[in-house]
Amino acid sequence: MSIDYQLVHQQLKQVIGEDAVTDDPVRRFAWSTDGSYFRIVPELVVTANSLEQVKQTLAVARNHQVPITFRAAGTSLSGQAVGEGILLRLGYDGFRNIDISDDHQHVTLGSAVIGADANAKLKPLDKKIGPDPATLASCMVGGIVNNNASGMCCGTTENSYKTIDSAKLLFADGTFLNTGCEESKQAFKQARPELLQTIAELTAKTQANVELSKRIKQKFEIKNTTGYSLNALIDYNDPFDVLNHLVVGSEGTFAFVEEVTYRTVEEARYKASAMAVFYNMVDAANAIPPLKIPAVAAAELLDWASIKAITGKKGMPNWLDQLPEGAAILLIECRANDDDTLAKYTKQASQAIAHIKTERPIEFSTDPSVYGKYWAMRSGLFPIIGGERPAGSSVIIEDVAFRVEDLAAGAADLTELFHKHGYPEGVIYGHAKDGNFHFIITPHFRSQADIDQFERFMADVATLVIDKYDGSMKAEHGTGRAVAPFVEMEWGVQAYELMKELKAAFDPTNLLNPGVVINDDKDIHIKDIKQAAVVDGWVDRCIECGFCEKTCPTSALNMSPRQRITTLREIARLEDSGAAAEAAELRQAAQYDVIDTCVACQLCVISCPVDNNMGMLVRKLRGPQIDSTAQKVLDFQANNFGAVNQVLSTGFDVLHGVHKITGSTVTKKLMDIGRKISSEVPYWDPSFPRGGNLPKPSTPTTGQPTVVYFAACGGRTFGPTPEDPDSTTLPDVMTTLLERAGFNVVIPNKTRQLCCGQMWESKGDYKNADMKRDELIDALAQMTNNGEYPVIIDALSCTKRTLQDSDIDFTMLDAVEFIHDQVMPKLPAKKRKSSVALHIGCTATHMNAGGMMEAIVRAYCDEIVKPEGIICCGFAGEKGLYKPEINESALRHLKTKLPSEIDEGYYANRMCEMGLTRHSGISYRHLAYLVEECTR
Repeated sequence: MSIDYQLVHQQLKQVIGEDAVTDDPVRRFAWSTDGSYFRIVPELVVTANSLEQVKQTLAVARNHQVPITFRAAGTSLSGQAVGEGILLRLGYDGFRNIDISDDHQHVTLGSAVIGADANAKLKPLDKKIGPDPATLASCMVGGIVNNNASGMCCGTTENSYKTIDSAKLLFADGTFLNTGCEESKQAFKQARPELLQTIAELTAKTQANVELSKRIKQKFEIKNTTGYSLNALIDYNDPFDVLNHLVVGSEGTFAFVEEVTYRTVEEARYKASAMAVFYNMVDAANAIPPLKIPAVAAAELLDWASIKAITGKKGMPNWLDQLPEGAAILLIECRANDDDTLAKYTKQASQAIAHIKTERPIEFSTDPSVYGKYWAMRSGLFPIIGGERPAGSSVIIEDVAFRVEDLAAGAADLTELFHKHGYPEGVIYGHAKDGNFHFIITPHFRSQADIDQFERFMADVATLVIDKYDGSMKAEHGTGRAVAPFVEMEWGVQAYELMKELKAAFDPTNLLNPGVVINDDKDIHIKDIKQAAVVDGWVDRCIECGFCEKTCPTSALNMSPRQRITTLREIARLEDSGAAAEAAELRQAAQYDVIDTCVACQLCVISCPVDNNMGMLVRKLRGPQIDSTAQKVLDFQANNFGAVNQVLSTGFDVLHGVHKITGSTVTKKLMDIGRKISSEVPYWDPSFPRGGNLPKPSTPTTGQPTVVYFAACGGRTFGPTPEDPDSTTLPDVMTTLLERAGFNVVIPNKTRQLCCGQMWESKGDYKNADMKRDELIDALAQMTNNGEYPVIIDALSCTKRTLQDSDIDFTMLDAVEFIHDQVMPKLPAKKRKSSVALHIGCTATHMNAGGMMEAIVRAYCDEIVKPEGIICCGFAGEKGLYKPEINESALRHLKTKLPSEIDEGYYANRMCEMGLTRHSGISYRHLAYLVEECTR
């Protein structure tokens, strides 16, 4: 039966809202990938922020028999978060509740809660959730549960299966169940008696089958996420307990997980790590069984190929190149809640492997600065390999599990397969204590021959892992499309038939994520493979993992860097294949999402494991889009910036006066008319500031040190907003503060004309941007008395722009640093504030200024409030004036995250402060205001 997706789209818009569903080709393609090597373009993308939206979407899907795939953060590595039909992804506003029980023994989490955010709430209580996947800073609880994700320490004892208490579930037929609520369970008995009956029958049948029960128990003695959690059928008897645990690891094929309650586990306060360097892999593997003791929390292995890959790289130990060929490393960690226990644990760990000769002495360190370097080796492996792979190649991270006694032989066999199938770059690392190996290869998928090569490799891996060692093809990454063809091979006919019966019982019409886990197509793992076309050096390293989505200010508006890169790769692929017209059409359609709305904050670099920089690429791509008319305007602005800056400042004073007389309605209409004439006219907002002014130089005082103060264009253009408590401008406050601290203040000549060039760089006009920066540096240098006087700039982004790629032979400091180092010691607080908000924005993050900013606030305030999740304001210089939707989306939660008693906030960039003020309802100003007021 063919599906009328246009009709489906219309019905979904009617029931869940027009903004919650899209059939836009650009956005559909943008959501066609997860962290795996698959690409499947859905017909529709639904963004759900409430259970009601999920219910309505399922109802429409049932009515039209449309397949539906649930997606959390999309960090999945096996292709289980992409699918045809409807892709229902968790939005950025719903399913984010975190509720901790009074005794701290349980935590209830919405499915869109990021794992690290849950742990941040639990940490002060010395608790955490059990699962600890490497993607914890990005992945969501819905994905953690559905993949039974684990990691370095949780092993097979503290994963979701072992620590889940209850869950709220929505099934394909629309029925709902809270497995932790007796009333809900009774209602479910009435609504779905056949499902409970089937579960009870399959439980009894499985337990009665001694051979099968033994097989299931054996399979879960090591890490295993291949197929369904059949251990639920032998571990539990009550159908609700069985169902509760069957859902774990079901990869969205059984039900939608709205919420889960975990039993929390202890978070040890003290840690110690040691690096055990063995002469060969056999010795390292032989050290694992003795280390499987309570004293050891983790034992991570790096094979010789891994060691070679990181040798000589930044941050890696300089003695790696001295190791003998074939060496292997175990990183061992012990954890405890007191020093004495930790010392006992480290002694036990050392003694456990004392009989095995090591290349270096095993010494445990409790110093984070020391053991942090050890773990930098482990965490650095993936970005190093991913970042250095050939452009256009993919990164595939597979994870298999062996019994610990088979580790050495298994590693040797895997290495042999790398070379046999043309993947000499292959490395092996992973959670050796649990017999879990990850391996990385970087294949090309440019031709059918490349795909055939990969198919042969995976077939040999399956034969090795399953037939030779009876291990797990998937230890912790979930089955997905990558391993679906091998589930029956690994489990056997009986167990596989049992899995098929379970799928049919939960989802009789096969609507939920069809083809994942259960799939009769033995070639599914080599179909729908995505191409990694070469785009640009700024982003070609991207592995489409999705780590960037948490920090990107436009993720909720339209796209994150991952989606932008995905789209650009498709444009490049079309161009490479000769489909120039299609490429041009896609490029034009993607202009708003990919280019226009990227704020170029570069926070993606911070969260990216392979150092992609979408912000710099977007600026580069904007350059060729500047036509001759626009270039003339930019040139005029650059060459006449003094006049332009004065007009802007005066214009905002005039606008303020017009608004005062006519009110918001008339002012908005006037602005709308003006914007039709020129795109340089901003959208009206009642929180617009007055105009600013230039700072006034000091009257010199003999014997006092002198500073050069440059007022950046934001502060001298935009003065106070209606929400600000007084009409003092930033240049006046800075001058007053510097004079009070005992400095003579000199002002650069022609300050109005000077600029760091940021406003031109953001448009891709590097010619004018660099010209303005050079002009500024020259003007400042002339004021420093041959480098004697330091230069202070009062906007973090301007300081960063001026300093980067510049050869400056005088001292230039941001106002934050100068206030922290030179002003605070001279001006103790004469009054203190009880509580204020502090924003640590994207530039502050890049410049590592957050610590200094907090120190400044602490000196004059009793409490600092830093709203969670507010990293970049999305104002992006002047972009907030012309594309206010970005700022609005980025700060949509700011007001609700501020306590009612807070009435003022601080940062160190005037444009950002305007955006923060607009969406917080309180005054945000430069930190200089706080220091000046409290030392007055």
